[in-house]
Amino acid sequence: MISKEFVPKLSKELFELKLRIEKELSEGNKTNETLYGLINKAVDFLKQKRTGAPISKKLPIYKYFEKKYGVTNLFIIDISKEARAIYTNTSQDEYQILQIVLEIYESHKEYERIGGYNRH
Repeated sequence: MISKEFVPKLSKELFELKLRIEKELSEGNKTNETLYGLINKAVDFLKQKRTGAPISKKLPIYKYFEKKYGVTNLFIIDISKEARAIYTNTSQDEYQILQIVLEIYESHKEYERIGGYNRH
């Protein structure tokens, strides 16, 4: 039996953001240094063959990601006390599962806003 290989990746948006931050950092601009570290932490988390907690399809945040990315599964990683990463698993082929980090939130407030948890 051949085991599936899990391959962590970034969404197109996150990948482009990471490249932009790398350019900023190389020019001495540390504005997004924290976010850059969080992106790397999320990928490292998945590279260690760890898994995040599944997000229920009944939650508003699932509906947001389903609409935006067309996902069929969704997981959350607590990167730090405040920061969260959201990722999905998708099959590349019968041997590979891509773990795509879709979005990263530097604060729990951001995550709650996207998920519609604090609508009044």
